[in-house]
Amino acid sequence: MSKADVCPICQGDNHCGNGLPKENRACWCTAKTFPEEVFQRIPTEELYKYCICQRCLEKIIAEK
Repeated sequence: MSKADVCPICQGDNHCGNGLPKENRACWCTAKTFPEEVFQRIPTEELYKYCICQRCLEKIIAEK
């Protein structure tokens, strides 16, 4: 698994689709809304570089 496939919050597989071949490129996150709390949990050095996983997004939303 490459660094691009790792969620910067839980270190699990983020299932990012952006690295797929161009004709199949689509990530699960493209239709999601990310609250500010998500970005506050990502380490500064990894902010805006890697996708988080859907499990972390759902967990953060549920905690609101």
